[in-house]
Amino acid sequence: MQSLDPKPADFSDPLFNSREPAGDWFMVTKHGGSPIGFSAAMPAFKDAFSDEEIQEMIAHLKTLAGDHNYPPGDLNYLRAFRTKKAWPEDEVVYLNRFTRRPDGEDAVVNALEFERRWFARWQTEFKLVHEFEGSQGRWDEVEAGAKYVLYDHLPRTFLLSGGADFAVSLRSGNEAEAILFLAAAKGLGDAFTLQTSLKSHLPFRDAGEGDLEWASVVHWIPTPWPRGVFPGLELTARIPFQPGDQDAVQWTILPQLNFGLSRRGHVRAAAGVEIPLNQRSYDFRFHAYFLWDYADGMFWEGWRKSRARPAGISEYE
Repeated sequence: MQSLDPKPADFSDPLFNSREPAGDWFMVTKHGGSPIGFSAAMPAFKDAFSDEEIQEMIAHLKTLAGDHNYPPGDLNYLRAFRTKKAWPEDEVVYLNRFTRRPDGEDAVVNALEFERRWFARWQTEFKLVHEFEGSQGRWDEVEAGAKYVLYDHLPRTFLLSGGADFAVSLRSGNEAEAILFLAAAKGLGDAFTLQTSLKSHLPFRDAGEGDLEWASVVHWIPTPWPRGVFPGLELTARIPFQPGDQDAVQWTILPQLNFGLSRRGHVRAAAGVEIPLNQRSYDFRFHAYFLWDYADGMFWEGWRKSRARPAGISEYE
C-alpha cells in the first residue's frame, strides 16, 4: 500500500469520511477519478455495477468511520452573498461589492476572508476589509469570529449552526460591534437547497443602534457535476432596533449565479445584483466572490482530466 500513488483513502478517518457528500463519491465511483479532476488510477465502475449497487457500496463506506460527531458533507450547500453559511469550511474567499448611489458617491468594497475548521464542529474565520468611496480608499475594518454546528440531521437534510463575529473599525479605533447569528440549511429534494440566517448587529457603543438582519437563499442544482452554473435567488430584510418610521425595514432581492470552475468544484466564483425593494439609499449593488476550498486540494489541481500514467511516475512529471 505504501508504494501506491496516490495512496488509498482512509475511510475510517471521520473527518475525511464525513467531509465529502455521498453524491460526490457516487460520481467518482461511477465515472472514475479523471472526469472529476482526481487521479486516473480510480477507474469507472458504471459498466460493472448498477447505480443502486454503487449507492449501497457508498452507504457501507460511510459507516466505516463508526459513530462520530462530524456533520455530514451532504449538508454542505453553495455559498451565497448575504446569507450566513451553516456548514464549517476550510476556504479562502475574495469578495467584492460595488454600490451605485444616486448622489454619484459610488463605493467599492474588497475583502479577503480565511476560514478554518477545528475539531468536529468548529470553524474560525478572519476577514480584512478595504473600501473605496468616491476616489478615497482606506482600510475599513477587521473581523474575527467563530461558528459551531449545533445540530445536524441527514435524513431530514437539515443543519443548524450558531456563532459570533467581532468587527473593529480601522477608521476609528473606538467603533466596534458584535454580530451574533444563527444559520440553517435544508435540502429541498434533489435539485434545490434552502439556506437561512438571522444576524444581530450590536455596536459596543450603543447596542440600541444596531439591527436584525434576516437573509434566505434558494439555489437550483441542475447537475450533479461540480463544474457547472448554479442559479440562486436571495431575499434579505434589515430591521433596525429603533425604527424611525413605518418603512424602517429595508428589503432587497439578489439574483445570482454560482460557477463551479474546477472539475472538483473546489474553486468557485459567483456574481449577483442586489436590488432594494423599498428604501433607495443606493440604486443597486453588484456582488462577486472567488473562493478556494483548500481542503479538497491545491488551487491548481483538478482543472482538467488526468491521464493514466505508468506506475512509479509522479503526477507532476
